[in-house]
Amino acid sequence: MKWFSKLFSESSDNSSGELNAFLGTGTRFTGHLHFEGSVRIDGNFQGNITSPGTLILGREAVVKGEIEVSNLNANGTIIGTVRASRHVHLHENAVIDGLLVTPALGMDDGAVVNGTIEMNRAALASDPAEALEGQDLPYLPNASARTAIPTMPEACCAEPVLDSAQAQNEDGG
Repeated sequence: MKWFSKLFSESSDNSSGELNAFLGTGTRFTGHLHFEGSVRIDGNFQGNITSPGTLILGREAVVKGEIEVSNLNANGTIIGTVRASRHVHLHENAVIDGLLVTPALGMDDGAVVNGTIEMNRAALASDPAEALEGQDLPYLPNASARTAIPTMPEACCAEPVLDSAQAQNEDGG
């Protein structure tokens, strides 16, 4: 029984990484789940999941609905929208059909995303313009902050300077 007490901690602190709840393989649940700390799902869940904590999806998990958590660690299937405010990691058997929004994403070989991924680190700041302030970004017509890339050093992109002998050779002289 020692493993059971470690699996379900009475502490709301969850700094030890213990699970607060577990939905096992073969279990079906429909509704709304809100939790603190960490929850692991290995069964079928349909509905909304919200938490300032971590959601863990096992290989057999199937979640249909809206997920809004701080961290997602997935190895199962998600059909719907995922919004993770800190980080998402998709393991080799993970499948997401829908929208994935997170500032940080890790994916193992074999993980699949069928849909849209939005990664905007500026969303973590209260004002996106403030997050880009002081960065050396090029002007790109019709571009948003998400598509801006850091500028290349001038040496790599500047026109080569030819001396007079090289210039004559190019002119046919």
